[in-house]
Amino acid sequence: MLSRGYYRLKPDTPGQLGSKTVSGTHVQFIFDDWFGDDLIACSSFFLVTEKLLNKLEGTSLKGYSIRNAEIEFSPLFYDLNGNKNVPKFKWLYINGLPEDDFFIDEEGCLVVSSAAYEHMKSKGNIDNCEVEILVNA
Repeated sequence: MLSRGYYRLKPDTPGQLGSKTVSGTHVQFIFDDWFGDDLIACSSFFLVTEKLLNKLEGTSLKGYSIRNAEIEFSPLFYDLNGNKNVPKFKWLYINGLPEDDFFIDEEGCLVVSSAAYEHMKSKGNIDNCEVEILVNA
């Protein structure tokens, strides 16, 4: 049971997983576009900018670890964006349980505590992320 406020997040998906992705060990993400969000997703893989990551790492939030991500850009990205500068992204590997600040629900969605949500919203850009408030049971 959820004992505090939680939010289900569905971040923008500005690309696709590459063929080198191996669940649990390696993620290759290929950008087709990017609207500026610091948190993005593809399937149940989540990526975060180093800028937002640096803000998260100074907190006591639990339920995630950081792993490297292989980032590439498709020809479509360059057609749409030219040489748009995209910050460095890392893999936000979610390993939390429902009592932690980050966990994956039964639908494969990212769920974060109210503390994690407020921190990400105030310290980064998650404007294109669908947000659903979960009612405590």
